[in-house]
Amino acid sequence: MAGTDAAELKYSAMEIYFNGYTITIDMSSGVLTACSYEVVGNSTTLWQISNPFIGATPFATNLCTAILLIQLLFLLFHRFPRFFSELITGLLMGPMMFGANALFSEYTHPTKQSGATETLTNLGVIYYMFLVGLQMDLTTIRRISKGAWGNALLGILFPLLMGVGSYHLLPGKNPISNPLGAWFWSIALTVTSFPDLALILSDLKLLRTEVGQMAISSAFVSDIASWSFLVVTIAISNGKSHAFILPTLVFILFCWFVLRPFLSQVIEKGSSNGGNYSDVYIYSILTGVVVCGFITDACGSHSMIGAFMFGLIIPDGELGRRIMEKLEDFVPGIMLPAFFVLTGTRCNLLDMFYNINHFAVLGILVLACLAKIASGFLVAMYYGMPAREGVALGVLMNTKGVMALIILNVGRDMKAVDNQTFAIMVMAILLMTILVKPIPHWACKTTKQFRRYKLRTLQESKPNTELRILACIHTTRNLSGIINLLELSNATEKSPICVFAACLVDLSGRTNAMVIVHDDNRNSSGPNYPANRGRSEADQIISTLESYERRNQSMSFLPLTVVSPYTSMHEDINNLAEDKRATLILIPFHKQSGADATQQENSSIRLVNQNLLIKSPCSVGIFIDRGLSLKTYNEGSHRREQLNFAMFFTGGHDDREALTYACRMAGSLNVSLKVIRFFPGKEAIEMMSMEEEVECENQRFADDTYLNGLRFMTMCNPSVTWVEKSVNSGDEIIIAAKDLAGEHDLYLVGRGQGMIKPFALGLSEWGDCEELGPLGDSLSTSDFAQHASILVVQQHSVSAMKNKGMQQQDQEKPGFEAWKSPLSSRDLLNIVNNRKKTDEEDD
Repeated sequence: MAGTDAAELKYSAMEIYFNGYTITIDMSSGVLTACSYEVVGNSTTLWQISNPFIGATPFATNLCTAILLIQLLFLLFHRFPRFFSELITGLLMGPMMFGANALFSEYTHPTKQSGATETLTNLGVIYYMFLVGLQMDLTTIRRISKGAWGNALLGILFPLLMGVGSYHLLPGKNPISNPLGAWFWSIALTVTSFPDLALILSDLKLLRTEVGQMAISSAFVSDIASWSFLVVTIAISNGKSHAFILPTLVFILFCWFVLRPFLSQVIEKGSSNGGNYSDVYIYSILTGVVVCGFITDACGSHSMIGAFMFGLIIPDGELGRRIMEKLEDFVPGIMLPAFFVLTGTRCNLLDMFYNINHFAVLGILVLACLAKIASGFLVAMYYGMPAREGVALGVLMNTKGVMALIILNVGRDMKAVDNQTFAIMVMAILLMTILVKPIPHWACKTTKQFRRYKLRTLQESKPNTELRILACIHTTRNLSGIINLLELSNATEKSPICVFAACLVDLSGRTNAMVIVHDDNRNSSGPNYPANRGRSEADQIISTLESYERRNQSMSFLPLTVVSPYTSMHEDINNLAEDKRATLILIPFHKQSGADATQQENSSIRLVNQNLLIKSPCSVGIFIDRGLSLKTYNEGSHRREQLNFAMFFTGGHDDREALTYACRMAGSLNVSLKVIRFFPGKEAIEMMSMEEEVECENQRFADDTYLNGLRFMTMCNPSVTWVEKSVNSGDEIIIAAKDLAGEHDLYLVGRGQGMIKPFALGLSEWGDCEELGPLGDSLSTSDFAQHASILVVQQHSVSAMKNKGMQQQDQEKPGFEAWKSPLSSRDLLNIVNNRKKTDEEDD
């Protein structure tokens, strides 16, 4: 009997030695136990383990390889979202590519190190979800439009139904027998990654469009809904009854109604010291992320849910921005690559075709991609949007990110998603990511090609039409000068002025820019978490503009907030000007006079101005404010002073544009305008070559034609005087300007593109601000004009249109004889003959 018991005990368990592990299988219960072992010698030398590099370096090797691959692939495929490079990196390091190599797998994916990799992965996911929650603001849900709500609800319903239906097509998969697998499949399809979509819309410059606003608002709702579905699914599947969700629900309510007010009070006390939070605040918050994750994990849910909720309750302010700056590079750049590697090692794309037809797999992938596209297209058709924009909206709603992979990995850990389902869903996410940028770019580019572009300049504008101005404001210091300049722009009932006041906010450290349009209640039209960086100052600017609008009925203001990095801010301004059909962009000069008469220079603002001058779709005015607002009213009285403006006209399309604006301002009460025209003297003409002389005559002919029309229109206005002076160099222009020192409050000049050579040579030695042009730069650095404001105007010329591949002729303006052609052949012969005659006389 004892022998029989020994035999049964011998065969009731089995041991297998495999790849450094002792695997014990209990034959009666089917329980498998794996224990690692190491071969250690008895030698007294330093190297006792067989190969120390296998146990010590694979974790670092794995992480470094992933980081380098992500950066390399992103450089190669920069036209695709960064998530594409991250997902491809995980697949390359999986079992299909590098992971199939035994040597590579031994040094990067040893089984003994899987615990360390998964620990870093979970920690990275926790802090990533904390960042996602930190960037969200639930109060914006109240301001989402009906169209975005409809798109979000359909974008949730369609993928849920499509996910259940396509899951049923897989062999051996039944939503009834395995509802958890179908539910995880559906939630993964429902997700629209809000952070990734913001980056894509910023790159495509679609944030200000109707499609972009609807997509970003819908993604916000979709993300919250998907997160809620995931919380319920995890809590219920881990428990034996639906009541198992109660601990997680209690913790969420505790965070929102108890912990959130407490944190607000604590952080508010810290901000009383000028917002200089100590590191104790930051490290306490970072520790609280892990604590909240531990609590939700103990409640039967996932640790990332607690981290997300903790980020959601952190109040907006300087502390949140500092935490973001510390984590936004480290978490996605260092910690999350381990998550993508783990996803790649779990995914073998060959598993997709197990016991199923290849065409069936292709059909499932197409159905997975079409769910969001169909919902977005239907919403676009209902609201009368073009079909192309409907397709673009649907494709943008297919934006996936880390959240979708998190859902799939959680489902796989819970045995709800098997290898085949996991591989198909990863492939579907990869396919959606490939299409999410090219199709919207094509759709919006094709739509723009059908729009007829009209040259927008002050010179070409009709007299009694609305003037649209895009006024750019960086700080409140720019506000008073811009407002007074606009007030002096002569807004009337026949020619009102519509001002799009853009408050420019730098988005340092991130690239997901956006344009926020404020309604009458000063609320943004969509989620505005990036604008928190300059929200208080922007609110002050908007409040000032609204109060001024109530006093001036002929001028309307539309407040905007442009949140963008300085390096790409000009693109958002240009797109905004083109979308609003602005005629003039007013931008402040990058140098500001301080209270102690010192010059404060901002190189970032200068970069924005330089880029605007190169690529703007309309005319641009650079305003140097030196106290124009201080001279608007008399001291102790509300009467306006007599403001004296001077226009220095040297010729060219920029000067004609500046003169047009100056004559408009001369229509304002108590504004006196003096137009001083400088034309080349005999010595200057002799310095020109024959080609330069011909060009000068052409330009002078155009200037004479235009100035004669303006003189005719202002002949009944005694506040406008005309003076002509002959000069031979730029130095003589400055000398003539010095004679007017202290007489004028504002100088208006053209930027001087195409200025004749004698004038340009004399002026180019004065300063170093190329964006002001030769004459504007000279005035800005001169002593006699240091107390006068300066406006430098650049016209959006025909040459700029040709650079864009577009040609357009000048149109005849009512009341003017338009200059339609250069000098005729007879005029050219006369110039040549006169030049020969002059040469003979000199001989």
